[in-house]
Amino acid sequence: MAFLKYFTVTLLAFFASIPAHAENLKLTPGLWQGIYKNNFEYNVLEIKENGEHRLIIANIASAFHRNKSIAFNNNDIKCSRLNCTITLISPNKEHLQFTLILSRFLDNSFEVLEIYSNAEDNFVMSKTYRLEKQERQSTVHTFIDKYRSKIDKLATIEKSGLYGFWIGLLNLDGNQKLASIEFHPNKESYFNYFISDGIVSTTFMPQDIKEKDNVLEITTSNPLFANKLIIHKDNRELKGYMYSNHKGTTLQTGSFKLYRFERPE
Repeated sequence: MAFLKYFTVTLLAFFASIPAHAENLKLTPGLWQGIYKNNFEYNVLEIKENGEHRLIIANIASAFHRNKSIAFNNNDIKCSRLNCTITLISPNKEHLQFTLILSRFLDNSFEVLEIYSNAEDNFVMSKTYRLEKQERQSTVHTFIDKYRSKIDKLATIEKSGLYGFWIGLLNLDGNQKLASIEFHPNKESYFNYFISDGIVSTTFMPQDIKEKDNVLEITTSNPLFANKLIIHKDNRELKGYMYSNHKGTTLQTGSFKLYRFERPE
């Protein structure tokens, strides 16, 4: 009886703690971004005070030269207590309906289910990714700010072997981040990692590169970030690993896959 009484009191307390009228989820003004790695896309969601919102789908391999911007307004957003649904038109095929279902993940992120359906409302395809809140500008914007003035010059770097400009994804602890390498034949080269509020960079010179059995081992200048790079040679893509070591202790490791940038026609 004592257990039954305790169970009843606990159950009543649990139900009493649930709000009688829980509020619907809201998309407040702000900026969210996330990567869908299967398509090598950066997705940026902008919710604005004036109700004129947009979703930007930016192509990573083209160094963000191939982007799609999809406008929508408050009438396209429907929210319940569990999620918000945004109904759009597919940026690729006009006859497909394009729907985002956003569910809250932690405090400042959304898990996104993206669904395509045809004119008969039949399912065509779907994909999932996560959008994380940005307090400043998007990583896409940060990248364009850095490379806008010199992307044409980078596109003309000698492309024999590894030389050239490479862009892709760095996997750190299961999280995909934007990364790039400027491989120059006779001067300083750069490895860049784009974080939420800027860029972390390290450099290396031709003499810092050692090659053995078609594998490159590179010692870089940054004492804390990516001071060791291991890269497998391939003219089409760069696959490798980064190690951040300090005083004999490994602080961070990551793997990356980068593609050579070619100026879109």
